[in-house]
Amino acid sequence: MTGAPLLAVKGLRTSFRTPNGDFAAVDGVDLSVPRGRTLGIVGESGCGKSVLSLSVMGLVPRPGRVAAGQVLLEGQDLLTLPPAAMRHIRGGEVAMIFQEPMTSLNPVHPIGAQITEAMRAHDPGATDLRARAIAALARVRIPAPERRFDEYPHQLSGGMRQRVMIAMALACAPKLLIADEPTTALDVTVQAQILDLLRDLQAETGMSIILITHDLGVVAEMADEVAVMYAGRVVERAAARDLFEDPQHPYTLGLLGSVPRLDEDRPRLLAIEGTVPPPFALPPGCRFAPRCPFAVAACEAAPPPLREISPGHHVACLRAPVELAA
Repeated sequence: MTGAPLLAVKGLRTSFRTPNGDFAAVDGVDLSVPRGRTLGIVGESGCGKSVLSLSVMGLVPRPGRVAAGQVLLEGQDLLTLPPAAMRHIRGGEVAMIFQEPMTSLNPVHPIGAQITEAMRAHDPGATDLRARAIAALARVRIPAPERRFDEYPHQLSGGMRQRVMIAMALACAPKLLIADEPTTALDVTVQAQILDLLRDLQAETGMSIILITHDLGVVAEMADEVAVMYAGRVVERAAARDLFEDPQHPYTLGLLGSVPRLDEDRPRLLAIEGTVPPPFALPPGCRFAPRCPFAVAACEAAPPPLREISPGHHVACLRAPVELAA
């Protein structure tokens, strides 16, 4: 992974104002995505994964706002761009596949019209939009794309709707694709087909991918690098092989220990004790300390920095690497 990354997120903080005060759903996140590579972001529901992706896209809903940090796309800070310039970036340079295609697609418009709308927005002078949209549907392996062009979302299966979302996202050849839970609610066969499709399209176009999921199996299959988030912060970041072979943060250990494995005979799966702290009552030190079996008094004093413990392997834990590896 040499050269400048396509995307670099530095010190990103996204907060929400509520009657109980402000809280940061994303709190000081640093990430980078090399060209042509896949970054997997994992964590429990509510850890900030989707808010992070919406922050990159400039789509944080009110009363949320990006309070600090930088989102650098090829060196250009997207957070400083005016709305018109960001609309040009969104969909053209950076595209996103949202979690649930049935709620993301407009139910009263044919899917072909929705794909051509995205094309028209970024290329107002284009004339062959129908042919391009049909080609986009064929590219994501939708059968009979000419007929599907005029069909409505409710006429398609869940897997086909997800393929339509991918076709729409790739319609303008983005450099970066953000896939937010792209296989949620799909059966394992369709899930495998979607992942194979994303992998083939990445090889064909050279785009970078941010894959957001809670499914560690999907991450193991797709990602080159993995970032583990907990309570709005990245607690571990490493190459996928290193993270799965040598996890160092107690939270990562807990996540991996909760997944059944065919090569191990365990009477019970590991369960992480306790619950995620509410955003208005976060502990002053390590946010995982109240649930951590390795915690010591120093863990509760101050937030641990995300530090490099081996080449390319970063962990936000005072006990790593010696005690956890022992």
